[in-house]
Amino acid sequence: MGNIKKLLFVFVALMLATTTVHAQTHKYYDTKHEVGVSVGVGANTEIIGAIGDAVEIVTTNVVLPILTGGYSLESQKYTYGDASYYPTVAVEYYYHVNRVIGLGGIMAYNGMSRDMFVTVKDNNTGARSTQKTGVAKRHNFSIIPTAKFDWLRKKNFGMYSKLGVGVSFLNESQKDDAAGGTDYSNTDAVVNFQCSLLGIEVGSQRLRGFVEAGVGERGIFSAGLQYKF
Repeated sequence: MGNIKKLLFVFVALMLATTTVHAQTHKYYDTKHEVGVSVGVGANTEIIGAIGDAVEIVTTNVVLPILTGGYSLESQKYTYGDASYYPTVAVEYYYHVNRVIGLGGIMAYNGMSRDMFVTVKDNNTGARSTQKTGVAKRHNFSIIPTAKFDWLRKKNFGMYSKLGVGVSFLNESQKDDAAGGTDYSNTDAVVNFQCSLLGIEVGSQRLRGFVEAGVGERGIFSAGLQYKF
């Protein structure tokens, strides 16, 4: 998160400097390009991953013990700790073909990590103990071509919607330190989308803060900064 804060600081500094230099030579409606950065929660891949984690926990701790009479199966070698989710960080760009329609795209990332545990049996006493053995991670990277519709565009305020369809690359990995660093990694590609039902932007003619609500890979709620030039 420290690197993200540094990037946001550099982004804001550069945009403010550019705004000062060009404020007197450009009109707001002449701006064709728009870039932005945002942080969101409730992305599609985050929700799907959380549901899968919940199902796995119930299966491992409730269903299998009932079916096996309390005996663990070799396939259930690992148990997992609480997951730490990374919020969705997105960057985007649009080229405004007119005052209403902007065409561009979104690149977004989110992820998750959680500790892996294994139950060990003492051969002398028969006692069982649970030990941390590694870390499981999930990384989701998405590229989504998107259209932005500015249905209210004023000098210091705007309202808009967004719609896009693209692809997400989902990578899951596990590293078992106790087994000599045995690694497992798998990557899948799935179709994904972004539908921002309502976006509100407020600020100067060029640099603005914004909030969005909708569904998709940006998240159910997101907020960030955008710059028009």
